[in-house]
Amino acid sequence: MFTVSSSCWCDFPARLSALACYCVLPLLFLADGLYNPLDRQMLTGFDLYTGHIATDEILLKNVEAKYKSKDKTMGYLLCLLIAMDFIKEDIYAMAQNSAQTNISSRINPRVEDDEDFVPYQGERFTVFDWMLFRSLSKTNRGNILLSPISIKLALVLLYEGAQDQTAYELAGAMQLPVSSPAIREKFNNIVKSLQAPSSAYILNLGSRIYIDDNILTRQRYAATIKTFYNTDVINANLSDTHAIAIKVNSWVNNITNGHIEKMIDDEKGLEDSVMLIVNGLFFKGAWRRKYFAPENSRVSKFYINANESINVPYMHTVSRFYYAESSRLDAKILRIPYDGSKFAMYIILPHTLTGMDHIVNEINSFTLARDVWAMQELPLDVWIPKFKFEFTSHLENTLRELGIRDIFDDTALLTGIAKTRRVSRRLRVSDVVHKTGIDMNENGTTAYAATEIQIGNKIEEGTFHANRPFVFYIEDETTGTILYIGKIQNPLNTSGTTGKVQQEFPSRFNPDTAIVTPNSVPVILSTEDRYSFFNIDLLQRVNENVEGNLILSPASAKIALTSLVEGTGGRTRHELLAALRLPAEEYIIRRIAERSLIPLKSQQNGTEIDVATRLWINPALAASNNYMTALKTYYGTDIQQLNFGNTNNAANIINSWVRENTRNNIKTIIQPDTLSADTQMVLTSSLYFKGRWLKSFDKDVTRVRCFYVPQNGCQDILMMENSSKYRYGNIASLDADVVEIPYSNGRTSMLIFLPSHKESDPYLQILFKDLSYVPMKTLLTSLNETELILAIPKFNIESKLDLRSPLMRMGIQDIFSSAANFTGIVFNKYLQLANIIQNVKIEVDEEGTIAAAVTELAVVPLMANMVSTFIVNRPFMFAIVDLVTSETLFAGRFMGPNADNSKGTI
Repeated sequence: MFTVSSSCWCDFPARLSALACYCVLPLLFLADGLYNPLDRQMLTGFDLYTGHIATDEILLKNVEAKYKSKDKTMGYLLCLLIAMDFIKEDIYAMAQNSAQTNISSRINPRVEDDEDFVPYQGERFTVFDWMLFRSLSKTNRGNILLSPISIKLALVLLYEGAQDQTAYELAGAMQLPVSSPAIREKFNNIVKSLQAPSSAYILNLGSRIYIDDNILTRQRYAATIKTFYNTDVINANLSDTHAIAIKVNSWVNNITNGHIEKMIDDEKGLEDSVMLIVNGLFFKGAWRRKYFAPENSRVSKFYINANESINVPYMHTVSRFYYAESSRLDAKILRIPYDGSKFAMYIILPHTLTGMDHIVNEINSFTLARDVWAMQELPLDVWIPKFKFEFTSHLENTLRELGIRDIFDDTALLTGIAKTRRVSRRLRVSDVVHKTGIDMNENGTTAYAATEIQIGNKIEEGTFHANRPFVFYIEDETTGTILYIGKIQNPLNTSGTTGKVQQEFPSRFNPDTAIVTPNSVPVILSTEDRYSFFNIDLLQRVNENVEGNLILSPASAKIALTSLVEGTGGRTRHELLAALRLPAEEYIIRRIAERSLIPLKSQQNGTEIDVATRLWINPALAASNNYMTALKTYYGTDIQQLNFGNTNNAANIINSWVRENTRNNIKTIIQPDTLSADTQMVLTSSLYFKGRWLKSFDKDVTRVRCFYVPQNGCQDILMMENSSKYRYGNIASLDADVVEIPYSNGRTSMLIFLPSHKESDPYLQILFKDLSYVPMKTLLTSLNETELILAIPKFNIESKLDLRSPLMRMGIQDIFSSAANFTGIVFNKYLQLANIIQNVKIEVDEEGTIAAAVTELAVVPLMANMVSTFIVNRPFMFAIVDLVTSETLFAGRFMGPNADNSKGTI
């Protein structure tokens, strides 16, 4: 509940001396029923790429016609090589964990229609949600429950009537879209989605604003909140506090199906109120399937901390669930869907008893988005405590900490809501009360909430035992809306509250707490789409380790790792599948691999792409014939026997193959001293790209210009320039401009990402993070053809990268340890990878270029009759992308002209 009061002139009537905005939004109420599988139709969207392919075909015809009559030299060159060492481990086999075997034999029958869980890939409008949870958790050590959407719906109604600093703080803290139409569309979509009727669950959502008879509501405000937020304005005599309390409590009680009987406990608190904003939300749903049979429930220990435990009733099941390990949160994540293909509960369980604080400090929408995309359906032994509790919080201090301060002070400017019949100095919020409750049992979950504003590690043995404090949230997976976030410290506690504490806060919003969320368009994602998320994930992890200029090839690394999947088993296989976003079915993996290789072997109109993969194997190693056949048939890999006993000769042979396949651009990938006599296998993969621009840059126009290097200022560099039509967009959520520079084959382009301001992200760290959450195809369809003056530097980069550390942080760990399971390659011989080395080189000049990256949308259209400029004179990110498959062939960044052949190594 938000309480708003007003500081008034002495002649203003006493009962108008405070404005009360009462917002009641009951949280989610989930209960009985069966949850249908989440299918693709839950993601609203359309085929964003169909039209683009057609455009490419037309472009290709134009290119062919242009180059039939004229041959041009190719001036762009990119090469990459990746090599992996397998070293024999002189250890004996360990028996498979018997618990794992037992789980597999006891799991519920697999339900085929539950195979297509695709996480929401639209705009994650949840940055404020997790900031609110973090702030509340730090001041409350017990159980917590809040409804972020309830609070946001209440606050946005205030925002619609706020001006100046008051509006700025609300918009900044909640991470609202830039424009009012975008804000209204966002909330309107959420409200419509939540109010859509369904027989699978009960969901009540309603909003009301009660305004005193002596207040004149602005017609524009009333029309806006009715049209976009489905909120009614009701005139009433708020001086009769008893009558208005009965009305509000009755309405809230009805919306929440009797779970919040008295939102207003103290009628005296309404004496100075002139407006109440009330939102109510109730949800009752059941698990998608009857996972938890009551007869399987047991009483067992719940460990509150290292020194204290209690007996609590647990629900138990052995079934298939979507599950992930989060290295950043040091936790397990379990998804339990509800009936209706719309809602799901996610439980985040720290690996240790002391891990809750780490989760609270580190959790955010970006980390969760990555982890949810890494989820795989696995057989699990699940134990979850039954719990039921209510939680009441006074949110003024929490909101102040998040930057919402003006609404509580005499400086609050809420004049867009109403006019008074006498002069009032200021309206302000005096309290925010939030009431929530949840009941989770074998049948499902019930949750409810009300907000009142008064204005006046690795996958282990397939277990998920929630026997220690954990975090949970309930999400509408069709819109990405979080209905509830909670923390369980003690399942037996049935209530909690936060007191209203007076505290001094700075008066200005702290921009450091504002995290910009990438805006993206909901799309229907195939398995191939998910496979492409590995590209930007790897790019971001490598970026964390490397300073200066960088170039890598996600495509080459992915080809090599995917070919390993065929030879792995157990946890080793699970880790690879999770990181690569691949399904478990072998035939689908092979189909994806074959399709991915097609665009990587082509030569057309002066642009050439060639991939080569070879497995070098010790002649004494009895490798599986099935594995060898699969490599040749599905992964385009040939096999060559090689005696690693003579390390110098072995290195020379491998490097000779490297030079041949990279057209002599990469001389060596392996040094003799990096090979061991115990080496059993080496897997090498090279990707060669030589591209000619579709629209070449005139060499006569190239000249020396300034390139602004962080901390070093202006440095001279040769800049190429061309004036023509390019596909371009300003991506507001990235705070960056993006231009697509096509190559002559009609299906490959370089993308350049340039931060909009020199000072905003000088080292490109924010850009790299924000690029993680949108499919490449979504970005490509967001660019519009624009007349552009384009200026980019000539540059060349060579990077030699050891990918072991980045891949381990992505969850691929077993292949580098003695626990590696390569029994699909060789039986009774235990192998592990020593390292994964990638060598990449790029040269960019007037005739061609190469690079790689991924990006995002929310495009700002340009004026059609103006020639814009795109001057790449400061650090930028680049990517080379196959437009048909959206595959990222190469990605990197250019920080400055350090040298003609600068090298980056990790």
